[in-house]
Amino acid sequence: MDIGVRTPPCAGQMGFAAFAKWCAEEGFAAIDVGKVDAEIKSILDGEGLRLGTVDLPQSNTLCNPDAAARAAGLEVHKRELEAAAALGAKVAFTVLMPPDANQPRRVSFDFLKDSLPKLAELLESLDMSLAIEGWPGGGPQYPSLGCTPETLRAIFAAAPSSALGICFDPSHLVRLGIDHERFLVEFGSRVKHCHGKDTELIEEDRYLCGNLDSTFGGRYVCGDRAWRYTIPGEGEVDWLYVMNRLDDAKYGGLMCVELEDHHYWQTVELQQLGLTRALSVLEEYAGRV
Repeated sequence: MDIGVRTPPCAGQMGFAAFAKWCAEEGFAAIDVGKVDAEIKSILDGEGLRLGTVDLPQSNTLCNPDAAARAAGLEVHKRELEAAAALGAKVAFTVLMPPDANQPRRVSFDFLKDSLPKLAELLESLDMSLAIEGWPGGGPQYPSLGCTPETLRAIFAAAPSSALGICFDPSHLVRLGIDHERFLVEFGSRVKHCHGKDTELIEEDRYLCGNLDSTFGGRYVCGDRAWRYTIPGEGEVDWLYVMNRLDDAKYGGLMCVELEDHHYWQTVELQQLGLTRALSVLEEYAGRV
């Protein structure tokens, strides 16, 4: 399995060309980008890097209660995904969030049932797939769909297209208290992309807060009080188990490091250190898949 990276904040500070050059020199194989254009594709090609995921534009229109807004969003998806596919994009990345965070998930799902099959048809025509990210969204609403087995089962029942799948990111599952190993067994065939990211659980503070946000404020940039996102190897995830189950599912895509770690965040140099440490951990098992 090739190890890539989801574009981190330091890429903006370095400039994308310099960041891509650094990635190639360090041994990364691919970069996930927000949007691909001819310049970005040329930079990737010049460094011998693969194009990872591209972000689905205006993804919050999928759960919009306004039918006209959903239709307009699909036109944007068509235009942007056609352009991305022409440059070699194969996987679009998204979080299924409503335009209003106060909209209940049950209500969002009613509108998603209308829009997602249409998006799936478009993806099929472009030989692309969709990787749904399991980030629950911000609290206290946590409005995202597709971050739990409950809503993923409903999504795939309503839109069973093989073009629809998940971005397997165990860090969110650990944070939510969902068994990420059982999850991977159930949804392994739906994995379209993977994020190399982990979560540390701070047990004393979990006693104080449980799975709720802390009342008086968190202590971590990428976390709260009782948990924080980490690079692989510094959290709860058994990466050998993950690689083995991906092998069982015949996964042939990328594992891209998503850097959201308080301890590797504040400077370009710290972000680079976090990325290279994550790469070294994942490379121990990458040859297995």
